[in-house]
Formats: sequence, C-alpha cells, structure tokens
Amino acid sequence: MYLLAAAAVVGLVAAVYLLFIAPSPVKTKDGKTLDLPPLYTGSIPLIGGLVEFIKHPLQAVRAGFKEKGDIFTISMLGKRLTFLIGPKAHEVFFNATDAELGQEEVYKFMTAVFGKGIVYDAPSHIRAQQFKFLGKGLRTERLKSYVPLIVEETRRYLAEKLNEQSGEVDILDTMSELLILTASRCLMGKEVRETLFTQVATLYHDLDQGITPLSVFAPNLPTPAHLKRDRARVEMVKLFTKVIEKRRAQKDIDTSDMLGYLCTVRYKGEGGKEGRLLTTNEITGFLIALLFAGQHTSSVTSTWSILFLLNQKKKGYIHRMEKELAAFADFEKGGAKDVVYDDTTKMEFTEACIQEGLRMYPPLILLMRYCRVGREYGKYGIPKGDIVVTSPGAAMRLDDVFKSANQYNPERWFTEKDLPKYSFLGFGGGRHACLGGAFAYLQMKTIFTVLFNTYELEAVTTEMPKPNYAAMVVGPHHGTPTRVRYRKKTIKDIKDSLDLKVPEIKSMSTKLEAPADVTAEYTAEEVAKHNKEDDLWIIVDDLVFDVTSYVGQHPGGLRIMKNAGGDSTPGFKGPQHPSHVLTTIMQFCIGKLKK
Repeated sequence: MYLLAAAAVVGLVAAVYLLFIAPSPVKTKDGKTLDLPPLYTGSIPLIGGLVEFIKHPLQAVRAGFKEKGDIFTISMLGKRLTFLIGPKAHEVFFNATDAELGQEEVYKFMTAVFGKGIVYDAPSHIRAQQFKFLGKGLRTERLKSYVPLIVEETRRYLAEKLNEQSGEVDILDTMSELLILTASRCLMGKEVRETLFTQVATLYHDLDQGITPLSVFAPNLPTPAHLKRDRARVEMVKLFTKVIEKRRAQKDIDTSDMLGYLCTVRYKGEGGKEGRLLTTNEITGFLIALLFAGQHTSSVTSTWSILFLLNQKKKGYIHRMEKELAAFADFEKGGAKDVVYDDTTKMEFTEACIQEGLRMYPPLILLMRYCRVGREYGKYGIPKGDIVVTSPGAAMRLDDVFKSANQYNPERWFTEKDLPKYSFLGFGGGRHACLGGAFAYLQMKTIFTVLFNTYELEAVTTEMPKPNYAAMVVGPHHGTPTRVRYRKKTIKDIKDSLDLKVPEIKSMSTKLEAPADVTAEYTAEEVAKHNKEDDLWIIVDDLVFDVTSYVGQHPGGLRIMKNAGGDSTPGFKGPQHPSHVLTTIMQFCIGKLKK
C-alpha cells in the first residue's frame, strides 16, 4: 500500500509535468501534424493508469485497450509509455528498424548482469556480431548434439527426485530445476555441470534475484539485492575464467557445447580481416544471457503447459500427446529411448501443446523499444522519446484474433486459418525475434518425451495457479496449486498410449502471398545455387527466401537445411501456424519462383 501511495504522489507530479511539457508533435511527410495517442488514466484522473499499471500491469493494458483502442499512452513516473496492441498495431513495432525503435535505452539495466560491452551495452555493429555468434551457436547442427545431453540429464534428475513408485512433486520447482540442469549442460559443458554446478546455480540465483522492477528505473541503486548481484557477477567471471583458460589450452578445443564454441569465435576486424577472440568477460556474459533468456521462460512455459494438460484431461489433449510421445518409448526398459534430433521434429502435437501454453501465459508480458524518431500509426503520431510497448500477454488473448482466446486448445494450431501477421508473439517477432526459440522447443519436447514415457501425472486439484505479475518473468505464483501426483508407468501403460484411438486432426493449408513490394523472380536453377549455410535460399509456397541469417532459429531448421536451395515448404507445416511463418520469415522474402 505504501508503494502505491508513493507511486501515486510521484505519478501526479509526473502527469502534471507531462501536461505542461508536452512532447514535440509528429508530422507526416506532407507537413500534417498528427494527434498524440490518447492518454489512459483509468478511474483516477491523471494518475489512474499509473496506479493500475503498478498494481496489475496486464490488467491495466487490457483496460487501456478496451477503453482507448489499439494505441494509447500511460504516464509512468515522468515517462510516456505508448502501447501498441493487436496485429495491425504490431506492424509499427516489429517492422521498425533499430534507427527508428531502439532496444539499448530500455534494456540497458541488464548491463549489471550481462556485463559491460555485452549485448545491449555494445555499439550496434558489435552487438550485431554478438547476436550472430549466439545465433550460430544455436543452429541445427549444434542442436543435434544437445538432444542426448538433455535426455541424459532428464533421466538422471527424475531417477533421483521422482524415485518412488508414486508420490507428489511441485511441478514448477521440478521444471525449474530440470531446465537449469539441462540448459547448463548444453551451454556450459560437462566440467561445469559435474564439478561447478552448485556454485554456478548459487551465483545465478543471486544474479536473478538482483533484477527486480526497481532495477529497470535504478539498476545501480545500492540495494541489498543489487549489491549481491554485483558480487555474484564478479565471482561468475572468476569461476569461468579458469574453465575457459583450461579449454583454450586444449590442442583441439571441445566445441560440442556453447562454452567451447564461444572459446573459438572471433570478431571481424577492419577490412573484413579476422579480429580478436572473445574475452572471458564476454563469454561469461553470453552464457549468463542465454541462461537468463531460456531458463525462466522455458520452465514457466513447460509448467503452464503441463498443468493445462492435466486439468483438461477430459478434452483428451494429454492422451493425444502421450500417444505421439509413446512412439519414442523404450519398450524393453521403459521410459524414453535415446531420442535424437530427427525424433523431436516429428512431435507436432507436443509442440502445439507447448505453443498453446506459451500463448495463454507468455513469460514476458511486455516488450519495449525506445522511440528514436517519430512514428506514425493511423491518425496518431508516437513522439521521439516515448517508450513504445507491446504486450504478448494482452495481444494473444484477443477474441477477434484467436477463437475462444481464453481457452487452452492446442488443436487450434492445426485448424484455425487466416491468423494475421504478428498474432503469435511467444518468441517476439521481426528482426529481433528470439534467437533461442528452436532450442527452447527442442529442450521442452525432449524433456516431455522422457517425463511422460516414464510417469503418469495427475493434478492434485483442478484449480489452476495464479500468475505472479510481480515477477520480471511471469510464472505461476508460489503458494498457488502447482503440485502434481506421479506414478511410474509400466510397459503396458506406454503400449496402451500408443494403441489409443484419437480423432485425426487435419492441418490447415494456407498459401503464403508475396509482399506487394517484392517483384523479383528466380528460377529453381538459380535458387539451387544458394545451398550453403553462409548463402542459403529456400522456396516456401513458390516464394523465394534468403534465410542465411535465420536458418538456426526455426524449430524445423534441420528440414530447412535438408532442402537448402530447394523446396522447404514441408519444414514449415504442422503446429507452427502460417501466421508465425509470416512473423518470422516474411522479412526474408526476396522474390517469387519463376515457372
């Protein structure tokens, strides 16, 4: 209550300030002055929007959308937050260049965790190279080597933690622990997992707890959490310096994990010459960034997905998924067989279950950019200096976009047609779509294969947990129902799942259309020449795409590579809805196939 009262006082002062010191208006190319987006103030004049936003951010965004439409502004402690909600409005957000809408200004607070000169603290030309390093480290050929590691870690963890014939566990805690174990094994290597994991996990916890809503506005304020975070960052670098030096001393560096790969990459120097190796500080920062990006988001997404499946058993979604996963079971020893990458590409309904959980409760409810130049949307102008925000949490629950949007229904990814571009924002969109989407799906599908082929799960209660909107990454609130019962499956249980009769779902067929400004034509022979990783073209629905900079990000990446220089349409079918394809690859469309 004291926090809300203090925010109200500060907000009132800020709102009055903004009224008298209005931002510079945005003008069209012909000199017409555009209106500012409408101000959402909620139930209290001037400051209601702020108070509502602090108390329940997603509720405030939904109320603003309902009252003002798909563009509106909330005054926030002297800052203007302009929201763009809905597929059409999202185009302004996701189609913008970095020169128009920037990330550094709004995500700079993460420098305390990632490190100086890393990601959002790096100049744009360096940051572009850094993202390329990370993207390449998560490409298909590397993901293939991660699958057996995830299987091994999952088996090991479940055998230790779920070691009775039956029992109860907190599924949120279970998935959180399992996700950090598997991610650290893939990213940081065997030596960290075997000998340093406890230290790394403790330091990571201190880093994680050192990022709070206050950190966004005052990242260097000497609070206990911030001081602990800063000490953990120093210790993490010291710890990884020893590991990195040991790796680099090897004659042939083991690059099977992300740490080893990062030990070998170099920046580009002047004139395209080979530049310097990454520093230990940079490698540590990248590993922390990857763990931050994936561990929380995947653990809460997998938790929500499991709880939805268990609480809606009557609808049969979990039985359909278990039937699909039973195809990858070990019918001699029980549990999952040694799953390989190709197996995970066939788990279409499992992926749809995860994707639907992500749609219902995206871990990141707000995505932000800093308006560097005035932007135009309809009759409104977004002035330079505004924080431009979109909300996956609000946008993916719009009933005029998704049928029965508040209902968990993984079958929608096979049946709903004509979803507009930028409707699914589970991994962001546009030029800054999440680099780790493919790894996240791979990790969760592999874990689900081992988990559901080893145990039968049952919800303790039919009540779903409440989301914790006070957290930076929104997951189920501790203290609400996240416990599940487990029972070890027999070979007969798994075979029964495999033999289960379920109605067939026919995937939709939506043909992609070329953007209006793309008129070039290429023959199949011309496309076929571009068939290498560093020069990769593909054909999807008779359109030609240059996906050289993208290939590692798509969950069906292996299928894309198999059809390099040819028709990759099958790689984009299944649960990944055509609207998601539009979101992720249409920016790479360079022409049509010449018949």
